[in-house]
Amino acid sequence: MAKIDLKSSLMRILRMANLSLYVIVIVLTGVTSVLSLYIAVTDILKICININSLTDINIINVLSALFLVVLTMELIDMFIIYMERGHIIVDMVMAIVLTAIARELLINYANIESMTLQRGIILSSAILTLAISYWLVIKADSIKRT
Repeated sequence: MAKIDLKSSLMRILRMANLSLYVIVIVLTGVTSVLSLYIAVTDILKICININSLTDINIINVLSALFLVVLTMELIDMFIIYMERGHIIVDMVMAIVLTAIARELLINYANIESMTLQRGIILSSAILTLAISYWLVIKADSIKRT
């Protein structure tokens, strides 16, 4: 009887620790989201104040900051859904990674001098692999539901 109580107490402690860590991660991700939104807003204000210095690089930097806001919001959403359901939603994780890679491409496009052929091939291969994997996961999920 004492073993069962000890086991259940330990399980409760571990669940509370797990929940606490997720709450901390969600809060930190929220702070990151607010900071990236601040960066996007300040970049937009800089462009609006000095419209004569508007370049494609400035616009790409704003889009990159907005992508970062979207990524952090999606991460928060993923953590909340994980806490509700108790398991990882693979297609959601893959969609977040695809968005992160799209942001990386956008940043590299803005700084084309740093883009090498090898890096372009790696990013393109990653996108293609993740897109096919994402499609397969969605297809398997739709087959499972029918």
